[in-house]
Amino acid sequence: MSKESKISKQNRSVASRFKPSMIVWPILFGLIGVGYMLWREMHDDIPQGPLVLADNWWVFALLVVVFTLLKDFSGMYRLRVMSGAPLKFRQLFRIRMLYEFTSAVTPSAAGGSSLEVLFIHREGIKISRATSMTILALFLDEVLMIALFPALLAVIPYADLFTAEGYFQYGYLWAFIIGYVMKFVWVTMLCIGLFFKPSVFINIIGFVFKLKVLRRYRNRALRTAVEIRQCANEFKHETFGYWVRLSLSTIGIWGLRFLIANMAIMIFNPLSGMDNMMCFARQYILGIVCMIVPTPGGSGFAEVMFDGFLGEYITQKMSTVVITSIWRLCTYYYYLIAGVIILPQWLGKSKLIKKRHASN
Repeated sequence: MSKESKISKQNRSVASRFKPSMIVWPILFGLIGVGYMLWREMHDDIPQGPLVLADNWWVFALLVVVFTLLKDFSGMYRLRVMSGAPLKFRQLFRIRMLYEFTSAVTPSAAGGSSLEVLFIHREGIKISRATSMTILALFLDEVLMIALFPALLAVIPYADLFTAEGYFQYGYLWAFIIGYVMKFVWVTMLCIGLFFKPSVFINIIGFVFKLKVLRRYRNRALRTAVEIRQCANEFKHETFGYWVRLSLSTIGIWGLRFLIANMAIMIFNPLSGMDNMMCFARQYILGIVCMIVPTPGGSGFAEVMFDGFLGEYITQKMSTVVITSIWRLCTYYYYLIAGVIILPQWLGKSKLIKKRHASN
């Protein structure tokens, strides 16, 4: 099969997974969530009045933009380090935007990892390396999310962390526990497969997926296990500095993502150091809870839960809607817009190649 035919086949595979409804549903769910927040805002006990900006509000508004850009630069830098190739800025930007777009239009538990392999491969990285990069990025993200919980508990009392007064006050704790346990089990298995006993990991997968309820997924699971062993071989000889760069860029991706909401809140309401830490911690909990939300990118649920988790730090009537909209625009809808612009161009490359090939 020629290179042009392979690219065309890959593009058809990608295009077949995207439908216009995948863009419409996240927006619709998000509007429902915002509409519910507006209804609650109009029926709460906070006195009505004009929105008042905080002193130096423009500094925090600027930081929202800066943190949004730095978050993506961190993700692009991590891709460049993992690739081991001098990818150009526009290539890194395309991969980053398309990956986040895929995550935004699929349920949070599914994510966009399966298609990231094709996005990376199309930029000139061999398919085995692209697969390994995708698995390693997933592993780094999950390790950070697992490690953050004990780190936060070291500085924030448990009673303060899990006492948000909101609509999900009685349900989100169990949702967090389920999501955290799922991540912990997955990270443990990845550690075995990547760093300790890849063959043992494959045997465990083979045994577990012999169960009748999971048998239909056995071939796919075994293929993933083999890819994880391949990933271990790809990166086992990397230096300590290599892992430091990957770790710092991963911290940058998630730390800046959480700090965007803090800055959005401080446009209207200055926060103390401890309040900033609490907002950061509760966004982390929100991120774990959204993992098991069935809507694409947690749309609808994330907006409403944001009010429940962080509403106590938002003191002005109607500012909750504005702050939530800023937060979601910079961490979610921004990628929907970028994907709608970039994906057709990305898919159109194969058509151009095919036409050139036919003309020759």
